[in-house]
Amino acid sequence: MIRAVGRVSRTFKLKLSPAGVELFLDCHCRLGHLVNELLPFGNTLYCALLHLERVDIRIIADDLKTLKDSGLIGERDCFVGAPLILTEVMARISGRLDGTIQRRGPAALNSRLFIVALKQFRLAPADAIIAAYDEMLSQAGDYLKIGKAMRSRRMELGPIGQ
Repeated sequence: MIRAVGRVSRTFKLKLSPAGVELFLDCHCRLGHLVNELLPFGNTLYCALLHLERVDIRIIADDLKTLKDSGLIGERDCFVGAPLILTEVMARISGRLDGTIQRRGPAALNSRLFIVALKQFRLAPADAIIAAYDEMLSQAGDYLKIGKAMRSRRMELGPIGQ
């Protein structure tokens, strides 16, 4: 896959309730502990979406249908910077959902998928979280500001596209 040179990151918007913010922070803290790194919030969102790609589509569709009642959506606008290629992950998940949910538009779906991804990420076993993290390093390592430990782990995984 050829990527255009230019902007490599963007800001993604999540509309969260106080419980939704707690969910995000729980996921972020758990990921940081598991990989023993201080991470940007965008890494957590990216890993959560990579994990969501592996979740059964029926579970995702059900979570989307019941999300309004979950107490996680709110009026608080939270902005998270992440690699632009995160949109490719979103497109793959959205493509799997075609026909299973009523669409209100891509922005609304993306915002809801972010929360579903975090919800499923919090439930994930530790090995699934580590696998999502390693996949993130493999897919987006060239676009992440990463520390020495992460850089060496990235080198162990090999170049992007392998």
